[in-house]
Amino acid sequence: MTNLLNNHKLFPRKVMINVFTDLFKILPELIEELTPDGWEKSAYHALFHLNTREHFFEQLYYRVIDHNFEQQYGTDSRIQKTGILSENPTDEEIWDVLNTMVPIQTSYKKELYSPELELASLLAEALFLISRDLYFQSKDSDYWLEVHPDVANNAAAIVARDVGIFEGASYMQFPKIHWYKRTLLRKIKWLPLLKILIRALQKTDYSLVYVDLELLSIIDETLNEDTDASNKIPNYKNMEHYRLGITSDPDVDEVFDNAARELPSETVVAYFDVYGDWPPGYPPTKEEYFKLYNKLENKG
Repeated sequence: MTNLLNNHKLFPRKVMINVFTDLFKILPELIEELTPDGWEKSAYHALFHLNTREHFFEQLYYRVIDHNFEQQYGTDSRIQKTGILSENPTDEEIWDVLNTMVPIQTSYKKELYSPELELASLLAEALFLISRDLYFQSKDSDYWLEVHPDVANNAAAIVARDVGIFEGASYMQFPKIHWYKRTLLRKIKWLPLLKILIRALQKTDYSLVYVDLELLSIIDETLNEDTDASNKIPNYKNMEHYRLGITSDPDVDEVFDNAARELPSETVVAYFDVYGDWPPGYPPTKEEYFKLYNKLENKG
């Protein structure tokens, strides 16, 4: 799939800056639209901060790490050398360890925050999420343009500084989602944020297209079968086969039938809500993808 992988470029930082400039000028209105009950009560705000309970368990986590190290390798005579927990500890074992630890003394203090900066950070994240499902294309090129997350975050921080929402702080202190909470990203309602961005992107010279690289890869494997089985990417017909480790050669018709039955991602739904139609290339069809594959192969 040599030529397929060479069809990618990065979405220009200048365009990101222009889009963020338009949006960051109306952040208060967007905050009111997204969180009518107040930003601090929203799930968006919670991504950036630990509440009282979370703060306590963060301190407990660090205490357990330290205590466990001391039990095994430390020289503090006050800590009983009880060894480590078994691989499947009982509740009694767990409580025995916790009861040997020094009580946690912690005071929770709310962090200062800026709703505008937190929303700005989320919009940078949402721009990256868009390019995980849809690619950008300029009017005079068929290259697929992707958003680099660090570039998007940096562009948003620069704009936040330039429009004056940092309130004197350095733009390098742009807020980021708490690293403990990045696992919660799939639980957040991104649809409203995605629609805001897609509407803003309508003003640019770039359009959005849907491309499933996995489908192109399957076509490539079908047309260019590798005699060396060790070079083949394992294919599983379904989750049950994956669980049992049963591999098989992909059936192209079946693969496209399955793709057609999959629910669209939030990004694709956001595109539909804004444009009133599915993005070009969605839903994927076998005929279109073979045509696209041949075009990319001939391109090289």
